[in-house]
Amino acid sequence: MKKILENMIIKWHQAGYSLDEIAPLVPQVPKAEVATLIKQHDKETRL
Repeated sequence: MKKILENMIIKWHQAGYSLDEIAPLVPQVPKAEVATLIKQHDKETRL
């Protein structure tokens, strides 16, 4: 996945979008990969 896509997904997540809302916006990225990215980001921000 390109870094710009990761940044967009993280920004949408921070803005309050759910996984089901984000996944259709980036159809080239599997939903499971989006979920993993969000989970990893949440874990890093809690540290």
